[in-house]
Amino acid sequence: MSREVAEGSVHLVGTAHVSGESAERVRREIEDRRPDVVAVELDEDRYRQLKGETPDDLEPADLLKGNIVFQFLAYWMLSYVQARLGERFDIEPGADMKAGIETAEEGGIEVALVDRDIQTTIRRFWARLTFVEKLKLFWELILGLVGIGGGGEELQEEDVEELTDVDVVSAMMEEFRAFSPGGAEALIDERDAFIANKLVALAGEGKNVVAVVGAGHVEGIERYLDDPASLPPIETLEGDPASRRFSVFKAGAYLITIAFFAFFFLLLMAGVRRTFLLKVFLAWFAFNGVIAFSLARLAGAHWQSATVGGLVAWLTSINPLLAPGWFAGYVELRHRSVSIGDIGRLNEILADEESPLRDLYRRMLEVPLFRLVLVVAMTNIGSFAASVLFPFVVIPWLAPEIGGVDALMGQLIEGAERSARIIVDSIR
Repeated sequence: MSREVAEGSVHLVGTAHVSGESAERVRREIEDRRPDVVAVELDEDRYRQLKGETPDDLEPADLLKGNIVFQFLAYWMLSYVQARLGERFDIEPGADMKAGIETAEEGGIEVALVDRDIQTTIRRFWARLTFVEKLKLFWELILGLVGIGGGGEELQEEDVEELTDVDVVSAMMEEFRAFSPGGAEALIDERDAFIANKLVALAGEGKNVVAVVGAGHVEGIERYLDDPASLPPIETLEGDPASRRFSVFKAGAYLITIAFFAFFFLLLMAGVRRTFLLKVFLAWFAFNGVIAFSLARLAGAHWQSATVGGLVAWLTSINPLLAPGWFAGYVELRHRSVSIGDIGRLNEILADEESPLRDLYRRMLEVPLFRLVLVVAMTNIGSFAASVLFPFVVIPWLAPEIGGVDALMGQLIEGAERSARIIVDSIR
């Protein structure tokens, strides 16, 4: 799979990330070809982790930005699948990449990291999914998790070698392509283009490159190496683009914001007593706060974390750009230390096929990273649920003060009519 590119050349070695044979083949290819550069399908963070240099402590700012729940599940489940396969066949996950790095270092050969930052890839993938696709994604991940650890049909070593057609990530993504072309674009096609950009740049410097990549990427990369002019600019493959798809959650959040301000504005225009409006606002504050606080505590949040989440829930529930779980999460990190090793602890817990689910869940709650993610998720769910339930639970309880629900609706209509008249008169 060698290609003459620019002034140099690129030889692709497609591998399975949990295959012992793949690791050996990588060593042989490098030793036989003696390239100028060994390129590996890793970014800086995964490279440092593979070398054992990644610090145990996670930065709170990095951990809580973006969609922490999704990123956590994606990292965890992928790690779990690879760990179980590697354990079954006595192979360290990532042995192929490690073999490439070690062989290069032993021979004094330059090592190049050519993959895109994994967090960027996951965020771009998430932005392209519809709400239904996100539900399907979680369902597929859960089924895959249960299938690997649930004592189903045992994979044989020759079956693992068949994974040289698609690496672990690409195998998952090919299934996703059927229901989310946009998601597959971010996780497969864009990475093919990103890696190919890096390889073409290296070859353009006159270097002969051996590139160790998951076999699922080989075909896409080869197409770009055969026609470098078709490569998209690498700048278009980086950063966090806005979602191209309709989001039910975003739409719902903005509708809540509009409804919140419209409710108070129309009642004010209708001349409703300000004391009533104050009571409604205080009820909104209390209802959001109590539910967000309660679910945070149910998830095991520290008192301070749950309190902060509850206090800001009223505001974050009407601001789509904020989430109370972020605030609760930051305070929670002051009371518990999370580390990358927590992922390994979760994998060990799930590897226990004898314990009942209740016991597994209790043990998972003892893992700080899992507890943190659960606190963030439950606080956000509490705030969102309170916002949705408020008009159906609290408003009917307060409405008798001004004559009941029918009278309240009448006041809203009157407020709308007065507002319309003012607008019409100002235009005239």
